[in-house]
Amino acid sequence: MKNNVLKGAVKVFGLAAVLIGILVLTNDGSRGSEMLLLAGLFILFISHETREDERSATLKASSTQMALIIGYAISLLSTNLYDHQVINVQLVAINHFLILVFALALIIYNIRLHIA
Repeated sequence: MKNNVLKGAVKVFGLAAVLIGILVLTNDGSRGSEMLLLAGLFILFISHETREDERSATLKASSTQMALIIGYAISLLSTNLYDHQVINVQLVAINHFLILVFALALIIYNIRLHIA
């Protein structure tokens, strides 16, 4: 019982950090304003499920691999579009790339966990 409460509290803390981090990132453009969002996504990603088994661990690992591939493809695409002056924003900061990868990994993992 106590372990489930702790797992729930970690998820709530991670979700609160993500929501506050989004607000901070959108309202404050200074350097390092993305760190709370990045930390919240990381906390949500490493938090355990109520029933952690081999299936969920395998889904999490393969979702991370897929997210890394998709995130890198998006990074290459945005760089190419920036070079050809189609868009005026380039994904160059490693923190922004990590935010993209963790967000994609969480989305892919939750979709695969709850649908399959």
